[in-house]
Amino acid sequence: MTSPSNIGDELLTPQGGLHHMVYAISQQGKPLVPTKRHGKVRRLLKQGLAKVVKREPFTIQLLYDTTTYVQPVTVGIDIGSKTVGVSAITDKKEVFSSEIELRTDIKDLLCERREYRQLRRYRKTRYRKARFLNRRKPEGWLAPSLRWKVDAHIRIVNMLSKILPISKVIVEVAPFDTQKILNPDIQGEEYQNGVQKGFWDVREYCLWRAGYKSEVSGKKGVLEVHHIVPRSGGGTDNPSNLIVLTAQEHKAIHEGRLKIPKSK
Repeated sequence: MTSPSNIGDELLTPQGGLHHMVYAISQQGKPLVPTKRHGKVRRLLKQGLAKVVKREPFTIQLLYDTTTYVQPVTVGIDIGSKTVGVSAITDKKEVFSSEIELRTDIKDLLCERREYRQLRRYRKTRYRKARFLNRRKPEGWLAPSLRWKVDAHIRIVNMLSKILPISKVIVEVAPFDTQKILNPDIQGEEYQNGVQKGFWDVREYCLWRAGYKSEVSGKKGVLEVHHIVPRSGGGTDNPSNLIVLTAQEHKAIHEGRLKIPKSK
C-alpha cells in the first residue's frame, strides 16, 4: 500500500488511471517520459537495472545509460486558496493529474506562536520598556499565510520537475471585475462611486445598510459587526460577509448559543 507524497504538508497523489503510471529518471537523475509498461519495469527491477526512489508517485531510477531524448511536457496549474489542480500533458496524452489540498491553519499557528512569545517575554523581561513599530517590512513583503500559499505552488512545480521533463508551465488565473457583476454597464469614473462611497469605513456602511439595528432580530442598542465566515476560515471584510448584531447576540454566536439564519 502506498501513501500520498507530502510536499510541505500538501498531499500530492495522481488521480484515476494515472495512479498506475510509473515515472522514471535517468542514471544522471534527469526525468524521463513515464510509462505504463509494468512488465518491463518489473524486469528492470528484478535484473538490478533500476531501483525504486519513490513510492508515491511510483518512480524508478535507471542504473544504465539511456537516450537523453524525451517528449516535452507541459504542466498546467489551476491556482486556489484551498485546493490546487495540476495536470501534465505531452503532445499525445496526459501523464499526470492531481488535486492538492493546501493548509489553512497558518494564521492560527502564528497566533499561537505570538501568545507563547508574549508569555515568555513577560516571564523573563517583565520590566522591559514597551517597544512599538520596531520592525520594518522588507520590499515585496507578503502576509505569512499568503506567502506560504505562493511557496506551496512553487514547491509543487519543483516536485514535478524532478519526475517529468517539463518544458513549459502554464498558470491559470481568473481575474474578474466584482463591480461589473453588480453593474455590467459600469465604466470610467463610475468605478469610484461604489456603494461604500461617502462612508468612513466598512463598519459605518454596514450599520447604515442595516438601518442601525440588528439584522437578525431588528433590535437597536449597542451594535457590532460580525464576520459570517471567519477570517481564519478564509472570510473577507467584504460587506457581503458582514452582519450587524447587538452586543448580546454577538456574544451568543461566539458562545454557540445563537446561529445566523442561512438567509443572511
